[in-house]
Amino acid sequence: MTAQFLALVTSFFYASCFLASRRGLVYSTPSTAAYVALAVNTSILWTIVFLTGGVPAIPLAATGCFVVGGLLQLGTRLFAYHGVARLGASVTSTVQSTNPLFGTALAVVFLHETVTPLLLFGTGSVVFGIVLLSWTPHQQQQAYRTWELIFPFAAALTAGVNHPIRRYGLTIANEPLFLSAVMGLSALIPLLVNLASTRARERIVFDRRAMPYFLATGVFEAVGIWALVAALGIGNVVVVGPIVCVAPLWVLLGTLLFSRDIEQVNLQTGIATIFVITGIVAIYLA
Repeated sequence: MTAQFLALVTSFFYASCFLASRRGLVYSTPSTAAYVALAVNTSILWTIVFLTGGVPAIPLAATGCFVVGGLLQLGTRLFAYHGVARLGASVTSTVQSTNPLFGTALAVVFLHETVTPLLLFGTGSVVFGIVLLSWTPHQQQQAYRTWELIFPFAAALTAGVNHPIRRYGLTIANEPLFLSAVMGLSALIPLLVNLASTRARERIVFDRRAMPYFLATGVFEAVGIWALVAALGIGNVVVVGPIVCVAPLWVLLGTLLFSRDIEQVNLQTGIATIFVITGIVAIYLA
């Protein structure tokens, strides 16, 4: 399998996470979704690790990269939640979708990856398409202060920084399954520690109607994270990052497939889709 294909798999399963969790959130809370999905994801990956030979002997530096990666991933989620709460989903998702620009720049500077004109065009096309796809100003009704844009920008930055760190760790030891499990555990531990707070426990709402969707989210996350790490193990950040970013496109298609009565394709969506698909083709060709 190529890095491009694995990156597409990642984007598809990340989108599946969003669609499944959105169903569950009708009956529960975002905190519950985060705890359940991350616990399921981590349990699945570690079970597979032990069933396939156990913990491999790899340099500590590689493990450290993915511990940092797990903490950054948790930070991305928290910044995104704050962004949605303060600015709304439209502005937050639009700003956060620029994260391939950060990842590409850092990969070129620190990992000495090469960006060809065709690859640069593909990256720009994907980012522009996702911004156009996500940007719905007529739905943005809440006011916000300019400084609050720091939250989605921080989410984009942490997501962009994470790709080069994981890529570097994989150049030390290409063990995508084990390192994916390490990343999940390093994100789960701070959440479990946070349960010592009474306020954190009050945000947990277990509802039988939500649990199947949250469990499915955890399964989708496990597959998506493994595919992402595997892609970074064989491909450069400048190729993988922009393709992973097309998850909102799958979200849109899934929403239209199952909820046509509440969301329709308009001219803006069609143009955005063309840019995204053109960008993916350019990245594949590059």
